[in-house]
Amino acid sequence: MIKKALLSAMVLSSSVFCAEITTLTGSTTAIFAKESKSDKPFMYLADNFHEMATLPAFSMGVPSGLVGSYGAAFMGLSARRDSNDTDGALALGMGFGDANNIGGSASIGVGSIDPRDGGAFNRGDFNINVGHNFQQFGLGVSAGMNGVDLWHASSKDGENQNPSFYLATTKLLPNLLAPVAVTAGFGNNSFADINIEDSDRKDKLGAFGAVAVYVLPQLSLIVDYTSNVLTTGISTVPFPQYPISVNLGVTNLTEQGPNDKIAAIGSIAAAYIF
Repeated sequence: MIKKALLSAMVLSSSVFCAEITTLTGSTTAIFAKESKSDKPFMYLADNFHEMATLPAFSMGVPSGLVGSYGAAFMGLSARRDSNDTDGALALGMGFGDANNIGGSASIGVGSIDPRDGGAFNRGDFNINVGHNFQQFGLGVSAGMNGVDLWHASSKDGENQNPSFYLATTKLLPNLLAPVAVTAGFGNNSFADINIEDSDRKDKLGAFGAVAVYVLPQLSLIVDYTSNVLTTGISTVPFPQYPISVNLGVTNLTEQGPNDKIAAIGSIAAAYIF
């Protein structure tokens, strides 16, 4: 259950991020932009942040304080591999409202997308967040709920399936060398210490955070911490004109929890603006 929660958090963060940042082109990319008129040496390399359809992620799994708006839909795929097991997840969702007033996003996450592990699409959950983006300050604050059980194929999948609630804030720190995005917050259940029994985590609170450094407009380096699990990775936008991001990382570097193995993780997310 813990591994499923972490995997779902990763794909949802990756997918929602694409929609959030894509609908924030009036604030985020403007805040990070370095004014320059130089020509790009290659068509797939961006000189400046304002040339990007979306930005690389600033989290490998923790929720974002920045929220989306109506007019953006998104989807994402993620995978996790340790020495014993491989698992995958899928997310689909869209934004609502206006993030400069009250906006947010809602999504459905689907777990176990590989039929080789004994079942496909055999669990699903609902996730939602709401919040406000303070565009002039490069700051976002959100509240959310993850993991509302929609269906599960077995009693094991549904065991201790309680939703998680959280508060998060994200601050963008522009500079001419390497812009930074910092996220911090707290929540219960899946955000509580991974070493606590599943049945008790709904009553416990845990802090989470992430720091991303944008070494290039198309590349960020990320350190992420939640539920006593440390994750590090990179995020890239391969083609600046398309709102598609790819994340690769290593999770559970702290080797915590019942499944105390370091694992490789990866995800791809895409947004559609309408």
